[in-house]
Amino acid sequence: MYALHRLKKVLPNVPRATIHGPWSRAIGFHLLKGPPPGAPPGSPPQPLWPGGPASNGARFTPKGGFASLYLAEDPVTALHEVVSVFTPPQGPPVTIKTAPWVVITVDGVLSNIVDLTLPAVQKALGTSLSELTGEWVYTQAVSGIAPTQTLGQAALECGILGLKYRSAKHMPRGSALVVFADHLKANHPSFLEVVDEYHNISQRLP
Repeated sequence: MYALHRLKKVLPNVPRATIHGPWSRAIGFHLLKGPPPGAPPGSPPQPLWPGGPASNGARFTPKGGFASLYLAEDPVTALHEVVSVFTPPQGPPVTIKTAPWVVITVDGVLSNIVDLTLPAVQKALGTSLSELTGEWVYTQAVSGIAPTQTLGQAALECGILGLKYRSAKHMPRGSALVVFADHLKANHPSFLEVVDEYHNISQRLP
């Protein structure tokens, strides 16, 4: 992966895509029993709250970084991403003993997306599929920031709305998406909305 300053020079010339939902998102059931941290007491739950990844860091979100929302292109990948199910190379998915999870459907339109699954885009950014799907937790702990997090920071600073990437936990079939929530308003008509006909956990961004 190129350094931050070089990524910020290259990213403006990388192709963009407009993509449409629906997508899937897996959320811990306990997080839907009340409002997220910082919200007024008594507020409704926010299934699209983008503040979680920055608390501990995520693949494209530095620890202590920016608001970001992670989605998957299908419900199976969403469950793999939160490690609530595991699929061995040979055989069916395996259930893991874990706290309850809720899988929600998120509809919407997202413009200004960089597709990291494309080899040409990987080459332009000086990276590879192995780096994009490789470990990041240890590197964050040792160095403070992982290469994929540097890419996320550069994309945010370039005004990019999000990154599509191959799921490291559901290879080779699964794909996922990180959305930089603060850029949704600037990329009209982009939006995200929970599909909930009973209005139990309705939310729309922006």
